[in-house]
Amino acid sequence: MWALFWGLFWLGGLLLGSALGYLHIASEGTVSRAVAAYIKGATNPENAFPGKRKITLLVVGADENRDHRKRVTNTMARTDTIVVAQVDFVNRRIHALSIPRDTLVRIPRYGWGKINSAHALGGPRLLVETVSTLLGNLQIDEVVIVSYKAFEQAIDALGGVTIEVEKRMRYHDNWGDLHVDLQPGVQHLNGKQALGYVRFRYSDSDLHRIERQQKFMRAVKERLRHPSVWMRAPRALAIALRHTRTTMEFEQLLALALFARQLPDDRIRTETLPVRDGVGTSLIVQREAATQLIRELGFWDTETYSYAP
Repeated sequence: MWALFWGLFWLGGLLLGSALGYLHIASEGTVSRAVAAYIKGATNPENAFPGKRKITLLVVGADENRDHRKRVTNTMARTDTIVVAQVDFVNRRIHALSIPRDTLVRIPRYGWGKINSAHALGGPRLLVETVSTLLGNLQIDEVVIVSYKAFEQAIDALGGVTIEVEKRMRYHDNWGDLHVDLQPGVQHLNGKQALGYVRFRYSDSDLHRIERQQKFMRAVKERLRHPSVWMRAPRALAIALRHTRTTMEFEQLLALALFARQLPDDRIRTETLPVRDGVGTSLIVQREAATQLIRELGFWDTETYSYAP
């Protein structure tokens, strides 16, 4: 899901960068709206986020709950992917920290539990509070929740993504409608296959899965460099946004897209919260390593920050 969120960035930037050439095929007015926002200056960070030198985002990929007939329900589900990203407009960088879903944390008013259960217990508000508390009362400005459907359909709209699959991946979950059957080697994955690739974690750990998601993010970015994909961008963006919930306005998403698209790769850093094995499948945060990494990322004032277990 994190890969799709970055995909939204690249799609948005690509959409505005080449919009004038294909306004006539705009999907649901996406290109027209983007160009109008750009002309009005609404996609400049200082206009989209007035008074903000940087913003902190919580990006979530949510599981799907199903009823006894395997139909997707609207109840709050566990989170499959949790990422905190800070976009620094002044220093021109983006730093992102993935939090493994099995990390053991204090969930306000519920006690100890895995962090992926916070959303199911209290929705986005409780998840924000849990993540903020975990990371030293970090202020989270905006939230983005990406669904499986958004990911799968957006990748299909792009015509798939080519990536090297590291090993044989095979897993079938009829109840959750997750079917993974991938051979090792370079593959051109469609949306369903890509979803299986980034969700697979049944013969290794969640840390390996996070590494695959970050690798897939880079593959999506590379895919969007090809001119052949430009004509697909409006439809892919429209599909992705249709199945994405966020506290941000359309113009703010585009502002982030343009900002991210202009950054070289070395200005975007992705890391994972240091953890160790705990009881059962739970993961315990490594306090000293976490504090050091968070200070390196520059999320907090290094004089006042301390990890809050």
